[in-house]
Amino acid sequence: MRIAEMLLNENMFTEQLLVSVTKVYRKKVSGLVAHAGLMLNFEQGEQLVLHTNPERNTHLSTIEEFSDGERLVIKECFSATQEVVERIQSRLFTDLRYSVFNNCEHLVNEVLTGLPTSEQLKTSLTVSLVGTALVACKAANRNATTLIIAALIFGGVGLYLEKQNQLSS
Repeated sequence: MRIAEMLLNENMFTEQLLVSVTKVYRKKVSGLVAHAGLMLNFEQGEQLVLHTNPERNTHLSTIEEFSDGERLVIKECFSATQEVVERIQSRLFTDLRYSVFNNCEHLVNEVLTGLPTSEQLKTSLTVSLVGTALVACKAANRNATTLIIAALIFGGVGLYLEKQNQLSS
């Protein structure tokens, strides 16, 4: 059995030394946001991607499975410190369900920094709040329907802007 198959089947990587992790993105099928993952780079050249999605929650995939036919955008590379390895193992063995507040970016940032954060969510909420506040400056716009529509439109703009940032090489 190839090492990648063993790692995928058992969600363990004790057979090889993990040397680095690389933040990667690809377009999501929905097209609204980018999908984030951590490419795990092993000493013998094997590579797997740690990510989470609604169907399988947190799991390991091959690069081909993760990319799902989309162009892979490679971002920052980090050393596989003991803390990073422990966070990866913790997430693999914790049954956390995928959600807006536990999405692929939360996973990546938690493994890298210890803090589960999402730039897509932060940017979307920030742009939504600022845009809606600007719309509300005009007294005629201060009704629930207008403000809800403004919040949704500006939130979508925030998602788009962050997706463009993440998918840029």
